[in-house]
Amino acid sequence: MKKYDVLGVGNALMDLSVEVQEDDINALQLNKGIMHLVESSRQTEILAHLDGKERTTELGGSCLNTIRITASLGSKTAFIGMVAKDDFGHKILERMRDLGIAPLLADTSGDEPTGSCVVLVTPDGERTMNTHLGTSRLYNETHIPHEEIANAQVIHIEGYQWDTDGQKKAIEQAIETARKNGAKVSIDVADPFAVSRSGDDFRRLIDAGVDIIFANEEEAKLLYDCSPEETAQKLADKGVLAVIKLGAKGALIQTKEEKHRVSASAVEKVIDSNGAGDIFASGFLYGYTQGRSLPDCGKMAAALAADVISRIGVTVSDKALSAARNL
Repeated sequence: MKKYDVLGVGNALMDLSVEVQEDDINALQLNKGIMHLVESSRQTEILAHLDGKERTTELGGSCLNTIRITASLGSKTAFIGMVAKDDFGHKILERMRDLGIAPLLADTSGDEPTGSCVVLVTPDGERTMNTHLGTSRLYNETHIPHEEIANAQVIHIEGYQWDTDGQKKAIEQAIETARKNGAKVSIDVADPFAVSRSGDDFRRLIDAGVDIIFANEEEAKLLYDCSPEETAQKLADKGVLAVIKLGAKGALIQTKEEKHRVSASAVEKVIDSNGAGDIFASGFLYGYTQGRSLPDCGKMAAALAADVISRIGVTVSDKALSAARNL
């Protein structure tokens, strides 16, 4: 028995979600629907433009979203990241403790603040993210808690981690420790931007023996310059469990031995698509670590993803959590 079902490695951020109009996206000269890495001054500028608009806050970052909901489902979880000794850092630590997530957080007394992500949600449900990584970028191989990683069933890593040499070395060492101790390695490539920037690193890790890859339709196309179906086949041929999210068209789940198409769960109206992929991974990893079949894992994932996109902010209803557990 392992101490943790799922241990996440990622950027510890505070998410701020704000409903905006198309004019706001244009005024801020943003590319709609993608993640922008921004400096502190740019984040301040964006927040000033949004002054007076209602906002919701929650633990953020792709991997921490996944771990947060996996913990809410009842999994034993932990999260590795870095925060500063500031208000956001304190709030992240307290929220993780409230949720029962083991907080394997390094901290710094330097000038960099705890990271934040401002999520602009337009009426069509599309999200445009502006991420200031802050102190997360200072995380390096000296901060990796190897004994904790050795005690995980699965370690889950977000694609946004390939930002600095220190982060890359930390990930490589975490993966090495996981493999030596029988932990499965799961990577969510996270964003088309991340695949475009770090695709070579992703492909190298896949060839070296990653166990699970999560990607959406666009990310899958970018990963191997082919269709999502062909990408799933390429990954399966390499011994990887491929989980390709296709939005309203459901998802492809494929290994060397199995191939499944999971239907998307019904949703009346898409309000906010932010975090849908992260929460899909939550349901899937919960089912996977509970020993459920791959189709069941996909159904749990689809049900939670449909729930999270029905409201502003990356939150899942108690009803959806209960339904996912009992599928």
